[in-house]
Amino acid sequence: MENKKNIQKQNNRLPVKTMYIILSLICCLLNFGAQAQNKELQYLDADLPLDVRVEDLVSRLTLEEKVKQMSNMVPAIDRLQVPAFNYQGEALHGLAETNGGKLIQATSFPQSIAMGSTWNPQLMQNVANAISDEARAFYEIGEMDISFWSPNINVLRDPRWGRNDEAYSEDPYLMSKIAVAFVKGLQGEHPKYLKTIAAPKHFAANNSEFNRHDGNSEVEERWLREYYFPAYKASIQEGGAFSTMCAYNRVNGVPACGNEWLLTTVLRKDWGFQGYVVSDCGAIMDIYENHKYVGTPQEASALAVKAGCELNCGSVYSDALLKAVKNGLLDEKYLDTALKRLFLARYKLGLFAPKDEMPYSNIPKEVIESEEHQDLALQAARESIILLKNDKNALPLSKEIKSIAVIGPNADKCQLGSYSGDPTRRISILQGVKEKVGENIEVFHEKGCNITFKDKINFSPEEWIKKEDGKEVTKEEIYATSLEEREFEMLYQDYLEETKENDEALIARAVELAKKVDHVVLVMGTNRFISNEESDAENLNWPGNQGKLIKNIYAANPNVTLVMVKGFQISINWENENIPAIVEAWYAGQEQGHAIADVLFGDYNPGGKLPVTYYKSENDLPHIGDYDITKGRTYWFFNKEALYPFGYGLSYTTFDFKNLKASKNVFSSKQNDKVEFSLDVKNTGKLKGDEVVQLYIKDLESSVIQPIKKLRAFNRVSLKKGETKTVTFILTDKDFNFWDEKTKNWKIEPGKFEIQIGASSQDIKLKKTIEVF
Repeated sequence: MENKKNIQKQNNRLPVKTMYIILSLICCLLNFGAQAQNKELQYLDADLPLDVRVEDLVSRLTLEEKVKQMSNMVPAIDRLQVPAFNYQGEALHGLAETNGGKLIQATSFPQSIAMGSTWNPQLMQNVANAISDEARAFYEIGEMDISFWSPNINVLRDPRWGRNDEAYSEDPYLMSKIAVAFVKGLQGEHPKYLKTIAAPKHFAANNSEFNRHDGNSEVEERWLREYYFPAYKASIQEGGAFSTMCAYNRVNGVPACGNEWLLTTVLRKDWGFQGYVVSDCGAIMDIYENHKYVGTPQEASALAVKAGCELNCGSVYSDALLKAVKNGLLDEKYLDTALKRLFLARYKLGLFAPKDEMPYSNIPKEVIESEEHQDLALQAARESIILLKNDKNALPLSKEIKSIAVIGPNADKCQLGSYSGDPTRRISILQGVKEKVGENIEVFHEKGCNITFKDKINFSPEEWIKKEDGKEVTKEEIYATSLEEREFEMLYQDYLEETKENDEALIARAVELAKKVDHVVLVMGTNRFISNEESDAENLNWPGNQGKLIKNIYAANPNVTLVMVKGFQISINWENENIPAIVEAWYAGQEQGHAIADVLFGDYNPGGKLPVTYYKSENDLPHIGDYDITKGRTYWFFNKEALYPFGYGLSYTTFDFKNLKASKNVFSSKQNDKVEFSLDVKNTGKLKGDEVVQLYIKDLESSVIQPIKKLRAFNRVSLKKGETKTVTFILTDKDFNFWDEKTKNWKIEPGKFEIQIGASSQDIKLKKTIEVF
């Protein structure tokens, strides 16, 4: 009976071919239904243009959902298949933290001021490309999102600024070239998709911490346009930056994050910006709390959104924006405009794209701290090092010496600077020297002194309670959400260790060691207790007892090389007069020890140049809160003697500049004219080396105030012993114009201009005058 039942069941089944046809039809219907649904849900249709998809998605959001999508950490919208997203990331000179707030193990490249010292935009782009590769790799394994509040492109008009190490230069042209390269490297150059998002910050005229949350930067429009704006304009128009961060301060009386002239007239109408603006963290609160510009959070939210600030880092939007709309302070259409810009960014990152369509979705995790990236960090560190003094060829050091002492508070530390992660490799100068000389030279070490001293910090992290958006938060909450405070806690532990040691005893031990060795490498500098975000430097002196240590060591043994690991210019007048060799290293990244050892012993010829002016004293400068650069700031208007001029840097070889030629001697301001300059640069020394050829323009006949000179072109060239290369520069109308306050437009004034070409802003080798008509 059982067999008969089975036969009957088999006879009742449909033929296999028929079943296949039916199943195929069902699949087709299901697929058609899915396609039909996607056509209806346009925001999910990958075949449609991004702006159409964004428009559709925003139209489906409730008012409450819209508000929640306008803060830096946005929740998922499950009903619409919209994932959560964290806009807050840091990638200033390497990745800094995961989504969970943990310091991340990623390659740490030289800090920004060091990268500015390379005068090498292509190297900067390579570095940023490596950073974004690592970011994408972390993103693919779910450890971070891919929107970054970098680079910092506030021009370095005053070395006392607490964030001096975070930016590239005091010069807007050099800053622009390095910034554009960083943005391109971070975002990639795919025509449709972004690898990550860069947000140049802090727009604009933001260079002082003492008045961080209530300051007002008074600047004529001309100098905004010519000095404070150019790096932002270039980052957007040339680099394609899809975000920017507005600043805490007021600009000519109006808070930057509520400043319609800045964020709409200049940024969008003048420059064609298509991305989104994010506020600095807490800046919307500052509008009512510290600037007293409006009276309530609702008014501040409405002001900022109308002005063009789409994203709020902080909680003001999430708490007050809904009320602002419901109370009639803000039309909902402003939210729609903001959200279209925000979602367009997320679409361009590929968050709604099929994985096989995304060009950056297959970057493997093996790129993170890869050997290739470590090599790039070493190259960048080498190119950033500046030789400031080398009396009687004191450097490179002979490998025939018998003993060397590496002394100083930064000798056995690898100082990385602001916004750093936690790389696996951290090579101190002491370690680099030891590895360089091996067993051939005895290497000794003493700390010498502390950088900080007991009265510098009089509180602990346990006592450090701060207010965020008007609410008190505990230490634990701060450390759970803020990179800065976690770094402070780490530094505080170093501070506790330092305060156990007596400087007098440390100096005495270091002096005794110096007497016994052939050569002393003094590694002096700063850490983030001295100059930091929220804290400007008090002066340009050596912190603590470092100046005393240097003099005592030199008295004990004059065979000294001074290596400076720091974030801003120190006035080293005595050192320049007495110490035979001085090396500026800044914070040169995780490979700084290897790079500096290479320079000290001649395995790499330094070619870095100062991206800032080295002043003899802070007394030569106006008050840090005065933003009028015409009062004697930077090489543009500084008319006193500098310790080291902008663009300065020595080499172990020598160079000759000859045969300056111009394609013509006149330039027309009435048409799209251009003029080409060429010269020959020859390595006349005994070693291969790099020279940075710099072109400056000096207006000889202007009817209005002009900078003493302005950098308008440069080229870092590498030359073998005896080699000659021809360097060519092309100048256009943008190189000769200035902003006319009367016509509110760019203007070229007829007259004579001197073209200066040299090895620094002061070391001018060749000149040629051309006439503009």
